[in-house]
Amino acid sequence: MKKLIVACLGSMLAMAAHADNPLYETGPAQDSSFVRFLNASEDKASVVNGAAKVALAAQGDGRVSRFYPVKAGAKLAANVQVGTAKTAVEVVAKPGEFVTIAIVSKGTGIETVIIKESPTDFNASRSSLALLNLDTSCAVAGLNVAVKNTPILDAVKPATVQRRLVNPISLKAQAMCDAKAEGKTVDLGQLQAGERYSVVVMPGKKGRQTFFVRDSTS
Repeated sequence: MKKLIVACLGSMLAMAAHADNPLYETGPAQDSSFVRFLNASEDKASVVNGAAKVALAAQGDGRVSRFYPVKAGAKLAANVQVGTAKTAVEVVAKPGEFVTIAIVSKGTGIETVIIKESPTDFNASRSSLALLNLDTSCAVAGLNVAVKNTPILDAVKPATVQRRLVNPISLKAQAMCDAKAEGKTVDLGQLQAGERYSVVVMPGKKGRQTFFVRDSTS
């Protein structure tokens, strides 16, 4: 079993550095789940399992990996490091589940926040938009249409995610925390039909931040 765990996560991490390569065989599609890593620590991070390693940037799109298919029910373990701070993470995903393993700063160290979702809202003619709340000091996060201030998502508690279908339009959004605007307006650009997106609310050294990413899969 230990060898199986190492092989599963090792394959996932190795392919994270070569995102265009196919991942290892996962068996029947109904047995697959998906896992990604997101660096919300503001410093470069690395995820290591044996000889396999993936590096995550401190800023920009490089701070988040794609979702990689893994065998549902397999126990996946890895070591995470940011600077000299280290922590271990272990996760098991259910069939069809999408898991985000976020790395966040905690005092002088780091911790991982695991957020799971089981999407049931796929629609080829609409876009799927989610809000992930990684900030424990933000009791209730939300996402509004910028300028109009119309709510898109609301009441998202820390370490949780909320998702909804929206029309595939060009969209600018404003993250909210406890009913107050947080950070700059997030330009989501032209959303595409059938695609999944995430806006992330996370703590920062100079204040709360927001980050937008397309939820691509390998």
